Amino acid sequence: MPARRTKKEEVEIKTDGWIATFGDLISLMLTFFVLIVSMSSLDESALKEVSGIVPDSAVSVFDNGPASDMEMLKLQKQRRISIQELMLAVRQQANKVLQHSVWRHKVNAHVLRNRMILRLPDSVLFDRGQATLKPKDIAMLKRLARLLSVSPGNIRIEGHTDTSSLPDSSPFRDPWSLSLARAASVLHVLQKAGISSKRLSLAGYGPSKPISTEVTPFGRRKNRRVDIVLYQPPHRQR
Repeated sequence: MPARRTKKEEVEIKTDGWIATFGDLISLMLTFFVLIVSMSSLDESALKEVSGIVPDSAVSVFDNGPASDMEMLKLQKQRRISIQELMLAVRQQANKVLQHSVWRHKVNAHVLRNRMILRLPDSVLFDRGQATLKPKDIAMLKRLARLLSVSPGNIRIEGHTDTSSLPDSSPFRDPWSLSLARAASVLHVLQKAGISSKRLSLAGYGPSKPISTEVTPFGRRKNRRVDIVLYQPPHRQR
């Protein structure tokens, strides 16, 4: 007599498990999209906030505005604008200055915490191993100086080099003295353009603070730079 085959219990296969994974993915994408939109609109909102309280002449790049450092700080306190928002607004104005210039794709403006940094590659300002500014770039520095002169805060000029040897034609014996001399050249232009000496300082860091690798020529080229740093002294920060 043949053995009876036992009928296997049917296993129910759930086909809706992917919905949870799909929902999580959509939620992550939506969150990422909202984050991007909020970051892209931050500069604009900060600029509108500052523009609403500061007269146009005070932030003009082409005319010396009447607003002093103390006046802008007073406006900042009255409207409770954060230092970072103010720095974002200054960066927005700096980008406008650079937009129609030869520096457009060479000079970058960054906001890092409560500092605004104008990063100038050495190739924009100087010949290899030299600290003498090119005449056409002095004019651009003066335009930026007009903006910085009405932007509250102190200004530190930082010179940076790479680890490569200086050319024989360089009058400087090491990268440290070169970086300091370059920072001094930029500082003198800002000072002559009307920025108070009390707000200015300089530092020559040589190759000690690279922002890229020293292995490749491209990385070393990025490390050779002059940074114009706008910042608030500790006693003014909230």
